[in-house]
Amino acid sequence: MNVLLCATCGTRLTEPVGRLDEMPAYPGRDGLPGPDGRRHGPPSVPRGTYVVDPLPFGAPFVPADPDAEYDGVVPGGMWMSDERGSLVSAGPRGTYVLHPDDVVNIRPHPDSDRLSGGCGPDGHKGVDHVCACGAEAAIVCADCCSGYETGLLPDAVRVEAAP
Repeated sequence: MNVLLCATCGTRLTEPVGRLDEMPAYPGRDGLPGPDGRRHGPPSVPRGTYVVDPLPFGAPFVPADPDAEYDGVVPGGMWMSDERGSLVSAGPRGTYVLHPDDVVNIRPHPDSDRLSGGCGPDGHKGVDHVCACGAEAAIVCADCCSGYETGLLPDAVRVEAAP
């Protein structure tokens, strides 16, 4: 078991979690409320686990090359679109993906423009949560049309064995 700590101040950002070897298959969305009554998507990883995602995740988004294969994920799906056409993630690789309930000591980003989403944050504006010390730390996805996960940025955390 490990804990992930803020690389800036050393604050613990997770409960003790075990590392998975690969990202589990996405369980699909049924639109029904979860056990907590909220209508967020299903969790990407089970409680008590994390995975290092090798694919790009979150902002910035760039126009998709129609001739290229794409293996990254945008919060809520494989792609999104705007006036530029279909967009794909060019965000960070190597994010630590956790169940949101396993993440502690983070708070919404002070720049309210980063907090997009209707029922909760959707991760479309990039880093949307900070450590208690103020360091940018996470992309939280907990909207009704996104997955349900927290991605801790690889440069913002360090992994240590749980005490």
